[in-house]
Amino acid sequence: MKQTEEISSGESIKILICLSGSPSNQKVIQSAARFSRGSQNGLTALYVDTGKGDRNDPSLLRNMKLASSLGAAVEIISHKDVLEAITEYAQENMVTDLFIGYSGPSRESGSQHLGAYRLVQSLPGVDVHIIPDANIQLTPSQLDRRSGSRFAARDFLILTGVMTCATVLSFVIDRSRYSNSNIVTIYILGILITSVLTAERMYGIIAAVLYILLFNFLFIDPRFSFLVYDPYYMVTYLVSVIAAVITGNVSARMKHSTLQAKNNAYQAQILLNTSELLQRAADAGEIAKITTDQLHELLKREIIFFPVKNHTLDADRDTIPASDLEAIEWTLHHNQRSGFGTTHFPEAPYQYLSVRTAIDIYGIIGVSAQKGAFSQFEENILLSIIGECALSLEGEKNRKEREEAQIVAENERFRSELLRSISHDLRTPLTSISGNAANLVTHAQALTDAEKQTVYQDIYDDSIWLIDLVENLLAITRLEERVRIHPVAEVVADVLAEAVNASTRYKSGHNIILEADNDCLVAMMDVSLILQVVSNLISNAIKHTPRNTTIRIRDWKQDDKILVSVSDDGPGIPDDEKPQVFDLFYTGKEVPSDRGRSLGLGLNLCKSILEAHGQTIYVEDTIPHGTTMVFSLQSAEEVYE
Repeated sequence: MKQTEEISSGESIKILICLSGSPSNQKVIQSAARFSRGSQNGLTALYVDTGKGDRNDPSLLRNMKLASSLGAAVEIISHKDVLEAITEYAQENMVTDLFIGYSGPSRESGSQHLGAYRLVQSLPGVDVHIIPDANIQLTPSQLDRRSGSRFAARDFLILTGVMTCATVLSFVIDRSRYSNSNIVTIYILGILITSVLTAERMYGIIAAVLYILLFNFLFIDPRFSFLVYDPYYMVTYLVSVIAAVITGNVSARMKHSTLQAKNNAYQAQILLNTSELLQRAADAGEIAKITTDQLHELLKREIIFFPVKNHTLDADRDTIPASDLEAIEWTLHHNQRSGFGTTHFPEAPYQYLSVRTAIDIYGIIGVSAQKGAFSQFEENILLSIIGECALSLEGEKNRKEREEAQIVAENERFRSELLRSISHDLRTPLTSISGNAANLVTHAQALTDAEKQTVYQDIYDDSIWLIDLVENLLAITRLEERVRIHPVAEVVADVLAEAVNASTRYKSGHNIILEADNDCLVAMMDVSLILQVVSNLISNAIKHTPRNTTIRIRDWKQDDKILVSVSDDGPGIPDDEKPQVFDLFYTGKEVPSDRGRSLGLGLNLCKSILEAHGQTIYVEDTIPHGTTMVFSLQSAEEVYE
């Protein structure tokens, strides 16, 4: 993958996808679409029709449909040379990013890879993203990343063995009736075999020299000397040396192409593995760690990563040496390499590269200079993995932005629904209070004492309902603003008794019984919030049960928890409604007239308060009929042990 100069924020970004009928082309299309997501980039998918009849291939048509569904404009052009057509199209349309697939070395000496890098050379101003195919299966042990000199001992043994065999066979022929010309053929065959089996062309030349010496010394008169009287043999020697040189060159090229194909396939596998790891990363920190670990494992160099936010280094500057900090800042602002091996800050112990896409910059990676300059293989690996890291960081940024947008939208929906519900449901008690107050002001003399008492009671009940509503709203606001709760050890029975005493103002003829445990149970709680929970549960039981029914509140210890229950003997809650009773604004499917003033805030607030304490609440049936709400608190005894 190539990196180009930083593109200004006002410059248009144009992305080109190279379409084909390969199944792996889907990954190319998806990578390009992910790269362009969240920006106003021009996305084009190009297919070059070479006239071989592949235009109606079902796989190609599926890939075209996928590209179109992801927002790409699909274009088809006719040209005999695919690479030339892509280059011309990219130059004419000012393409900034090119996505092309790679599925390993082909039978044509790795032509896919060579084609991709021809594009890199032909389009110096374009970021070329080479996307590997998932079907490549190689392991690092299969790659010979060093030169043929690594196997010098092996090659020397091959040379010695082949020439020894040729000499032994020549002695056999020399003792037979065949002519010496057959011996020449055997030695030339040995030269060819040596050139093919050894890693360096020099072994083929050495074999040719040995052939000349051995043949002249052992089989030409005068024997056991290096004198040559027949000019015929001089021509033979010259031809043999030329054949050895040519064969060595051809063999070296073949081996170089094979090694390059292995390097390319291994590089593609590395990118695939890295991409899969990055896709499973949970956040930007894990993406950076995976990237540095992969580079360290592959390059055997120390790797450091400096995160960047809003084009500013997001790291402790005091821990970075001044010379390195200048190089890092220079790379950040110029989007070019700095440090060792470059013309900018060459004395730095690291080389610094930017981790960026066409849209933003996400970090600076430093690679240790301890092992010297990068090889071409290391260079390709480094740039490719940094490109994958940048794409993953951009995807993580887009994901967070979507989540934040969803949270904002959800908060707005909540506020809007809450305001609508409050404004609707406040009208009834306020209208009742104002109407009753107006009757008292204008018709007080005409009302009997019993009628006045009824009016007073209505005003009092409505005002209590409004007070409860305001307290619930304040508690919701406190939880929404994520105010930290302050749990303290408190006697559960005392809190329950206070909640019961407060509920007498609106118990409306209900019999409220507190059955506190005699062991004086102590739990960790934010007292004001737990009071709100118990008060809401009692109020909820009063609203949803007839007069003269009984409400029981009790507490008991179970393992390391203190459980509190509020039970009534009313009609109960249908089984199909139980999973929804704690949902916000849920007031039940059938709302009788005596419980019409309910916003569905109370039980949802109870659940939120207990979750803030790390506890739970659930509903169950009362035997023989009714509803029981049970919630847990952390026992203080377990905390202080």
